Amino acid sequence: MDFLADACLRGRLRTALLVVLLPTGFACADPQDPEKPEKPESSATAVMAEPTAPQPLEELKRRAAVAKEKLAPLRKDVAENPGDPRKHSILGRALIDAHHMREAVGHYETAAELDPDYRRLLDLGRAYDLAARLDEAEATYRTVLDMLPDQPAALYNLGKLAHRRERYEEAVALFSRVLARETHHMNAQLHLGDSLRDLGQMREAYREYEKVLSIEPANAGEAGAFVEALYELAALDLMMGAHDRAKQFLDEVLRLMPEHNKAYYAYGQVLLHLGETEQAQQAFAKHAELLAAREPTSGSAMGE
Repeated sequence: MDFLADACLRGRLRTALLVVLLPTGFACADPQDPEKPEKPESSATAVMAEPTAPQPLEELKRRAAVAKEKLAPLRKDVAENPGDPRKHSILGRALIDAHHMREAVGHYETAAELDPDYRRLLDLGRAYDLAARLDEAEATYRTVLDMLPDQPAALYNLGKLAHRRERYEEAVALFSRVLARETHHMNAQLHLGDSLRDLGQMREAYREYEKVLSIEPANAGEAGAFVEALYELAALDLMMGAHDRAKQFLDEVLRLMPEHNKAYYAYGQVLLHLGETEQAQQAFAKHAELLAAREPTSGSAMGE
């Protein structure tokens, strides 16, 4: 597919740029949130939203401060209504935003005990995942599959965990099951490509990344997947010696996401191969600049 020559798909790239800049957070990551009106089950796969453009540390601190302001009344609400799973879920979400992971997990556990609905279990699995309690996250998602064997969010999240644990064949199978259910699931398509790449199946991975570009992003997570697919195609082209095509893909990545530091490094490599040494040095310098500007944003760095 000559993606870069397709005006329609280039228009989708512009859409992706607009969407990827929209603010996102745990509070809005799940369209099937128990605290929100019911939506079709197919929307549940968004429960584990993909990261988009990195947020500056100042913005993360601002969000954490705002979240902490909300904690006192929410804790009071839970103390007055200890048997209400909804109250525990709301407090758990605010605690995650404030980077109090251990306490957040406790409230999600309580919510799931009070109301073991699959959506509460998905929330709990997500909280375990964010707290790096991967065994418990995996067990929780498998409990959801015991209830609903083809539940897309549980399959997708298990695929992500399998990939993180380098169980790539299992990840391929899980992402394939998601796509059998939801053919336009951009993040599953992207991570299927990642898993095939890590299995050494480069041609198959390339085809999966191309499929991502055929889907129009519908939210910030999908816009991020769109840009990452472009980057992965460029990286594979670079590996295969298709330097001109890799440069075209990287031009689009950097136009859409100017702070994509990995793309600058790959861009520098491409430019070296093309004999553009000065521009390559500038790209490497930008890559180093972006890396140096990054500050710790983990829970421990934020006081946990």
